[in-house]
Amino acid sequence: MVAIPAIAAAIPAAMYLGSKYAIPRDVKLAKGLVNAKIGYKSYERNDTINISYRFEEICQKHPNREALVFEGKSYTFQEIQRESNRFGNWLLSKGIKRGDIVSLFMQNKPEFLFCWLGLNKIGATGAFINHNLAGKPLTHSLRTATSSVLIMDAEIPTAIEGVLDEIIDMGYTLYSYGGPQQYPFATPIDLSQVSDVALPKSLRRKTTANDIAMLIYTSGTTGLPKAGRFSHSRANLAGLFWSSFYHFNEKDRLYIALPLYHSAGAVVGMCVAWITGATVVLARKFSTTSFWDDCRANRVTVIQYIGEICRYLLNAPPSPLDKVHSIRIAHGNGMRPDVWNKFRDRFGIPLIGEWYASTEGTGILTNYNTGPNGTGAIGYRGSLARTLDKGLKVAKFDIQTEELIRDKNGRCIECAADEPGELLTIIDSSDPTRAFQGYHKNASANSKKIAADAFKVGDQYFRTGDILRRDADGYFYFGDRVGDTFRWKSENVSTAEVSEVLSEYPDCIEVNIYGVEIPGHDGRAGMAAIVSKETMDWDLFAKYALKNLPKYSVPIFIRKVPHMEITGTFKQRKVELVNEGMDPAKIKDDMLWLDGHSYKPFSSAEHVRVISGKARL
Repeated sequence: MVAIPAIAAAIPAAMYLGSKYAIPRDVKLAKGLVNAKIGYKSYERNDTINISYRFEEICQKHPNREALVFEGKSYTFQEIQRESNRFGNWLLSKGIKRGDIVSLFMQNKPEFLFCWLGLNKIGATGAFINHNLAGKPLTHSLRTATSSVLIMDAEIPTAIEGVLDEIIDMGYTLYSYGGPQQYPFATPIDLSQVSDVALPKSLRRKTTANDIAMLIYTSGTTGLPKAGRFSHSRANLAGLFWSSFYHFNEKDRLYIALPLYHSAGAVVGMCVAWITGATVVLARKFSTTSFWDDCRANRVTVIQYIGEICRYLLNAPPSPLDKVHSIRIAHGNGMRPDVWNKFRDRFGIPLIGEWYASTEGTGILTNYNTGPNGTGAIGYRGSLARTLDKGLKVAKFDIQTEELIRDKNGRCIECAADEPGELLTIIDSSDPTRAFQGYHKNASANSKKIAADAFKVGDQYFRTGDILRRDADGYFYFGDRVGDTFRWKSENVSTAEVSEVLSEYPDCIEVNIYGVEIPGHDGRAGMAAIVSKETMDWDLFAKYALKNLPKYSVPIFIRKVPHMEITGTFKQRKVELVNEGMDPAKIKDDMLWLDGHSYKPFSSAEHVRVISGKARL
C-alpha cells in the first residue's frame, strides 16, 4: 500500500502554485500530511516529541506576544510559561512523577492550560474529565483514569460533593484550583510561593511516539464514557496538519468555545495555536447570545464549530451585524447539510472547513469548501488519492446484526459509489498517523474497534462506527451512527436523514430521531423528540413529513420536549429516550402519534391499542 503522502511525489510541484483556494484537493491533502510528517520527523530528531515543547518554542521566539484572551484579560506566552512552570513545580512537590496520571475536572479557563502544560512538562498525563458529568458517569470516568490525584475547578464543586465518598474510596486526594472558593473536602492550590523556574528537560526526555499526552473521553452518547489514549505523536501531527491545511499562522486569532476536555478544542484548537503562535480567544462555554459579540470585540479570524452550534446560531434572531466580523474560516465537524448554505450565506463565511476525525481513530477526511461543490460533505478523496492510498474504505454493513458483511473467503466487501457502509481506516503501528492507541485500561472496547483480516490476511482496520457513503465524484457524506439506523417495515431508516428533512420545517427548532421497540412488532418504530415553536401546526407538519419522506421513515410517535438534552460536545443524547420508549406512563412530555394522516394525542388508551395490536401502524 502506498501512503497518502506519496501523492505529493506523484504530482508535479507546479501544481502547488496558484491561489491557495484553487489547489487541487488531493494535492492539498497530501501537502498537509507531508508537511506534518516532515515537521514531526524534526521533533523526533531533536527529542522534542512532548507537545509542551511546541508551546515553549513559540514562547522563546515571541515571549511578549498575546497568547490567550479570557474574559477580557490577556496573557502573553511568557506569562503562561511561568504559571505552567509553577504548576509543574507544585506537582513535583506533591510527588507526581513521569508517567503518572492526574485527573482534571475543570472548565475552560487559563488554569486548565497551566495544569495541562505543567503536567506534560514533567512527563505526566492529564485525564481530561468532562466537567458536566455527575453521578455514575463521573465516578466511572475517574475510576477509568487510574489516577490518585483529582484537581477540580474551584467554581464547580457540586457534582463532586454528590459522589464524594465514592471518590475518596477510590484513593483520590482532592485539590481545588482556579478560584477563591474553599471546600472542606479539597485542599486549595496556592502557587504564589511556588517557583516559576523552568522544569528540568530530563523529566520529559525520550518521550516516545506512544507516550500519552492526555486521556480524552468519548462523549458517552450510547453508554459510559471511554478514555481515549491521545499520544504526543498524534497531538503534534494533528496540530501540524491542520496548521498547514488551513493556512493557520501567527496572525490568526482563534475563537475556542468548545470544551478543552475534548480533542476538538484541545488539539485542533490549542495545539494548532501552540504550533503557529496564533492567539486564542477562549470562552468559558459556548453562548449563542455572546458568540458574535466576542468574535467582533476580539478581532477573531477563525471559529470552530461542532455538532449543533451552527444550528443554534442560525436560530438566533437576524441582526444587521451578522456579516460584520473578520472571520475567514469556520472549521469543525458535524455541520448538517440543511444548515450548511444557510450558515455560510447569512454570516458571510468565505470558507467552511468540514472535517471528519475521532479521538481514537486512525484516519481523517477533509472538505475544504469555498463554493457549491461538495456542500454538506464531510470529506473528499479524488480518484488519485483513492488509488494511491487504500487505507480508508467504506465496507458493506448489516444494519440488523451491526456486523461487517464478509464474502465467502471471510473478507470485507468495499461498497460501490453511493452505497452506504461502515467507514474503516487502516491500522499501522509503524506509522504514527495510523497507530491505534485505543482506550485506557479497556481491552474489551479496544477489541471491538478492530476488524482483523479485513481485506487481506494480517491486516487490521479501525471500525469507526459511522455509516458513510461516497459519491462518484469522491465526496463522502455522513449517514448515521451504527446503532442509530434501525429497521421498520423491512426498510432501513437513517435517523440522520429523517432529522435533516424534518429540521427544514419552519416551526421545528430541533429534532432528534430514534427507533423504539413495540411489543408484537418486528424492528423499531420511528419516534421524534421535537423542540418546536409555539406556532407549530401538527396537522400541517404531518402533511409535510408524509410528502417529503418515505412512508416507512415518517415518525409514528412525537415527543414534544421543551429543550433537547445534549452532551458537553453538543451531541444529542438518545440512549435515555430509547430506553423510555413510547410508553406514556414513563414519559412526562406530551406525546402524539400518526393516526392515519395526522398527528393526534397519544395517551394510555392509545398505548393499549398499539401494544395489543388493535392499532394499524
